[in-house]
Amino acid sequence: KRRDTLPSKPQRDLHPLQKTRAAMAGYLSASAYGKIKIRVMKLNRHPDGTHEPREMTVNTLLWGDFAESWTTGSNAKIVATETQKNTVYQLAKTHTLSSPEEFGMYIAEHFLKTYDHITKVKVTIHEDPWGRIHMDGKPHKHAFTKTTSERRTAEIVQSRGSAPSVKGGITNLIVLKTTQSSFEKFIGHPGSYMPKDPSGWTTLGETKDRSFSTAVESTWVYATPNAPFNDCYAKVKNAFIEKFAGPPETGVPSPSAQQTGYQMTLAALEACAPHILDISIATPNLHYMPLHSHSVPSHMHAPNADVFFPIDGPSGYITSTASRRSKL
Repeated sequence: KRRDTLPSKPQRDLHPLQKTRAAMAGYLSASAYGKIKIRVMKLNRHPDGTHEPREMTVNTLLWGDFAESWTTGSNAKIVATETQKNTVYQLAKTHTLSSPEEFGMYIAEHFLKTYDHITKVKVTIHEDPWGRIHMDGKPHKHAFTKTTSERRTAEIVQSRGSAPSVKGGITNLIVLKTTQSSFEKFIGHPGSYMPKDPSGWTTLGETKDRSFSTAVESTWVYATPNAPFNDCYAKVKNAFIEKFAGPPETGVPSPSAQQTGYQMTLAALEACAPHILDISIATPNLHYMPLHSHSVPSHMHAPNADVFFPIDGPSGYITSTASRRSKL
């Protein structure tokens, strides 16, 4: 008789080498996309004629059900990055940009409500501050200047069905103290854990007094998404400056950049209690080196130096994080 089907071939087990190759084959394990460097300024005009500009740079990042754009090239579920840029501008029309944290949450909420296939949104913002001009002791209603180097930052991450996680921050807060900073008893010198450096490569000498400058970088985690963001930012910044500088007449000693940075974070936690849970700080050194030259009079050498030359690097980079023991 004629058989309608051919006999099936017996299945063979894969060779161990083939199994290894299959296990090592690549696959898409994570993907996200967004738009960066979206610059926007909102001008708030108040009834008394006073103007208030808020200038921010926004980055957006989306996660969701659009893996096929990577695996097959299909863009069927892609919200174009140009659309994301336009979204930021349109949302700025209906928001005062009162704080980068609040504006960031507004953006994240929009994407999650508008597109049901987006599962998570991350919005990062930094704000360029405008300072109001004062003339004859009076604030100008509509004239401003950029007089500060620091930038305020915010990061909002929100997943579908969850409350947003909110971080605040500051970058490039440049501070300088011209005395009361020392660096002694480190490895390679008497009184340290290793008075003699085993490597033999410690060449830096101890100093009892030097200048200390840094560009503070810091981020902090808010306990809730409805914290007093503007108030906390001002308090954190003031706490950093006050703890770094000390009282106006006497100052405060800084035996190490590590200790000073940690004390700054503790002061910031206390200043904005209970709204901040954790705060991290980085204090990269900005070096101003005293002149040491046979052609320079001895009175200009450290510790009586009054002429210095700035250097860009290499420089130390010190970090620490302080956390609240009791989290509400």
